[in-house]
Amino acid sequence: MASVNAIVVGAGPAGASLSLLLARNGIPTTLVERQSDFAREFRGEALMPSGLDAIRQMGLSEQLGRLPQSEAREAHVYQEGVRRLVVPIARNGTGPRFVSQPDLLEMLVAEGSKHACFRFERGFTARDLLRKDGRVVGGRGDGEAGPVSLEGNLVIGADGRAS
Repeated sequence: MASVNAIVVGAGPAGASLSLLLARNGIPTTLVERQSDFAREFRGEALMPSGLDAIRQMGLSEQLGRLPQSEAREAHVYQEGVRRLVVPIARNGTGPRFVSQPDLLEMLVAEGSKHACFRFERGFTARDLLRKDGRVVGGRGDGEAGPVSLEGNLVIGADGRAS
C-alpha cells in the first residue's frame, strides 16, 4: 500500500483541525493558507455547541480554555428596532462561545506543529490543481518566495464555501 501524504488548502477552523488530526495520525500533512497573518481577514468568532464538542473530542478543551472568550448567556430578538423576546441560552460551557478566531487558528496550528509530519505554509495562494492520468496529485500556487508546486496523494480544499 502506498503511503499517504496530504495537502490541505485553507487554514480556517476546518482545514486547521483536519490537518492537525491527520498529522496526529502520522500522515505527512502540508497546510497552506493565503493569508500570512490570521488577524488580517474577518472570520466568524462564535463556536456553537457542536464546535465546542469537536474541540473536546480532539482533546483540546484545556488549550481552548486559555484563549480569550466569552459565553453567550441570552439572545435578544428585535423586530423593527423593538426588543420582543429575550431567550436564555444554556450555561456551564454548553452554550455558544465567542472565541477569537485568529487565536483559535494559531492554537490549532501550534498543536499541529508538535508533530514532525505537519508543515504549515503561510502566504500561499492556490492557483490550480496538479493532475496526472486524470487524477488530482497536488496543487500549484504562489508562495512568499514565488511559484510553488505541492504534490500529495490526498488533496483537500478547505478554502471557503466554494471549495
